Amino acid sequence: MLSDRVSRTLAYAIAQAVAALCCTHWCMAGELAAYRAERQVSGTIRVWGSPADRQLIEHLEAGFRKAQPGITFAGDFHGPESTFAGVYTGVADLAFMAREMRVPMETMAFEWVHHYKAFEVEIANAGLGAARPAANLAVFVHRNNPITRLTLQQLDGIFGAEIRSGRSNLRKWGAVSAGEGWKDRPIHVYGPALDSIPALYIRTRVLGGSRKWNPDYREVATGWSDVLASIAADPVGIAFAPALPGNPSVKHIELAADDTGPFFALTAETAAARTYPLARVVTVALDREPDKPIDPKVKEFLRYILSREGQEVVARDQTYIPLDAQSARRQLERLE
Repeated sequence: MLSDRVSRTLAYAIAQAVAALCCTHWCMAGELAAYRAERQVSGTIRVWGSPADRQLIEHLEAGFRKAQPGITFAGDFHGPESTFAGVYTGVADLAFMAREMRVPMETMAFEWVHHYKAFEVEIANAGLGAARPAANLAVFVHRNNPITRLTLQQLDGIFGAEIRSGRSNLRKWGAVSAGEGWKDRPIHVYGPALDSIPALYIRTRVLGGSRKWNPDYREVATGWSDVLASIAADPVGIAFAPALPGNPSVKHIELAADDTGPFFALTAETAAARTYPLARVVTVALDREPDKPIDPKVKEFLRYILSREGQEVVARDQTYIPLDAQSARRQLERLE
């Protein structure tokens, strides 16, 4: 018999390998256009990013230099919290964000300096693991909980206290589940620290921007494994977390935007297709004045990242999920 630790490690490795194979398939079969330079460019592109993304960024840079040998790169990898500062202070051309921008701290800092909004380009879909800041989030309950699906409106009622969807606060499982014996059972809410990027995403996407969380929200700031362990130990618990394998005492449920559905579970396919209601994306941010062109060398690099070759680099990295052809074309159009 394998130990629990070895079993979890093996399950995680298998999940990552399957995701990588799927990503490679999408890159090749999704009709992503090959990179073709609009012009030959030269000079230095200054890229700031997180140490966790350094290998991916350097592989993208190496691929681009094969097509554009006149380009060099200068990198700074002290993020993620300092990444965007390089752009609004003028010492970076690109910030590889790998997470949502902090609102209002980072957005206001840029706008105070430039008096317009930062320009963001989607370059990948968030992944399924928790190795990087941009991980897709599933909603977990105890395996014995009869609930199998929820809407974002219901999650607003569960996690929040200022309901923007016109519903009431939901504090008992009977309000969302017809399961026998669950009518009067309380809902215990767990999650990461409320000032974390994942909580910011849930606040934006589910709570409609409200800062009024369920007053009984239980912060678990010691890591995602402990968030899921809290649900495993609490039959009436609910939490959001990446879809980490290896905890058979919890299950993640299907989600829909509202009662009309459809409902989707978090998978690599639903994340890439953006059908999963909590699908997250990976972006780079730059200073682009409205109605002004992007620096040609930066534009060419972005065009490479959004090409078949660039997205194959993303796939081989095995953490983020590549864009499909439609999403890549949409981002390419935004560069014009």
